[in-house]
Amino acid sequence: MDVLTALDRKADYSKTQLQFILAAWIASTAFEKKSKISTTDGDVSEDDYDKQSLYSLLYALYRSVGNVPSETGASYEFTFNTWGCAWPKTWGPCPTQANDPQRFGKNAYAGLYQFAEVKDYVAARKGKVHVVEMGCGTGAGANYVCTTVLPECTYEALDMQYAAIQTARRKHVPGLGGRLVATCVDATKADIKDSVADFVAVNETHVTEMPGVITDEDRRFFKTAQRMLKPGGHIVWGNAIPEATWKPCFDYLESIGMKVREVRDVTKEAVQARDEDKKRIDIFVDHCLRTFHGFKIPYYGAKRRVEAEIALKNFARNPGTRLYDNMVDGTDTYKVVLVEKPAGASA
Repeated sequence: MDVLTALDRKADYSKTQLQFILAAWIASTAFEKKSKISTTDGDVSEDDYDKQSLYSLLYALYRSVGNVPSETGASYEFTFNTWGCAWPKTWGPCPTQANDPQRFGKNAYAGLYQFAEVKDYVAARKGKVHVVEMGCGTGAGANYVCTTVLPECTYEALDMQYAAIQTARRKHVPGLGGRLVATCVDATKADIKDSVADFVAVNETHVTEMPGVITDEDRRFFKTAQRMLKPGGHIVWGNAIPEATWKPCFDYLESIGMKVREVRDVTKEAVQARDEDKKRIDIFVDHCLRTFHGFKIPYYGAKRRVEAEIALKNFARNPGTRLYDNMVDGTDTYKVVLVEKPAGASA
């Protein structure tokens, strides 16, 4: 069993199922010639994992572990699957509390709507705007936007991971009186009409990751966003991706008639967030690993525990991992971008 490639995005694995899946992965150590996970920095080659399998594991894991304590003792369920950033002082008052365990993820979502052009657009419509999010994860960000950032909006949250959408439907959809809809679908294949969204939100979605190039998947992704937007509407996009990939993305967006209006580099604040969040992530990862019995298997359990610990921390860009170092040295940069579909543009 290879948890990096073999899991089904359409499944919502129970805690019991995860116990067996992880035990099988641990047992497979005996037959593995070389580990796919670097025990130095948690790096995994792009060729050695499938993102759908990885996310299927993570979203089932988050739900199975349930509420955990933060470094301050506050209890929370891990639902913001985002690195986020510290709130830049130039953006005005910080919208989150310093003791909120998931404040950096909330900052990431609030930051998508801090552009003056966005504020003017929303004000002109008295807050009655419609958001489509491509790659919403558990819907935690959608819920935060609906309750705090754009309290008059309607929101359609799309993600291809069934386990993530099940969490969204359990935790967030019921409390919003129909304003939030969560749909399990590949966002590029969603049955959404043309020109319906005021904003297409893209927050740390698993695309545009190949250094220096834009892939066919990336093109489909942006073309879908362009199609769904109303003329005059905006893509609001935040992510940490290879620095060399931003320009090819911007060039492609311009080639399909979009206009890149503003780009904010918050890499420094993203690194700060990872530094400040380290204790919480360390506690969460330890809690996860203690939850699953397979890691107690003599020898092989301990070996896999080391791999699982560093891999989970790398995914969170914890200090000491490859993805963290990539932001520190500028290989990856975290930017928040505003892209407009000009008035008069067709789908």
